Amino acid sequence: MNGYYGGLLAIGLFGGFLVFLLGAAAYVLTAIGLYKMAQNQNLENPWLAWIPIAQFYVVGALIKEIKLGSTTIPRMELVLPLGALAVAVLSWIPFIGTLVALAYYALMVYSLYLLFKLYVPNEAVLYTILSALGLFAIFIFIIRDKDQVVVEAPQE
Repeated sequence: MNGYYGGLLAIGLFGGFLVFLLGAAAYVLTAIGLYKMAQNQNLENPWLAWIPIAQFYVVGALIKEIKLGSTTIPRMELVLPLGALAVAVLSWIPFIGTLVALAYYALMVYSLYLLFKLYVPNEAVLYTILSALGLFAIFIFIIRDKDQVVVEAPQE
């Protein structure tokens, strides 16, 4: 192996190690944040926040449901983890897998928006945009000790 390829190998190994460290840090920050929020809301089995697909269960249990116009999607604690499994299974089918993955990504981003709106309504849009770019772990960790904000509907 000459010096050129050795240098490329070193850069590749360093880059791979850096990506691994960032991924591990994101995982731990997300797990700590979701675990603490689940505990604060007295959800059953907050330890599920430490299991990758089960983390979506915790997010769904915190937001409970999604309202899209006149349609309500209940039981988000089941929809989100099952959706993640569907993406994993269907991702092997060329066109359908891509569509399902994009739809699930949109659902997950909207779910994060609802989560942030529960805890930090004034920063929810900013946190969601930055989360869609990959910084979700930081914001989930930041809001872990906050209480849910109750927004009262305007009276007529």
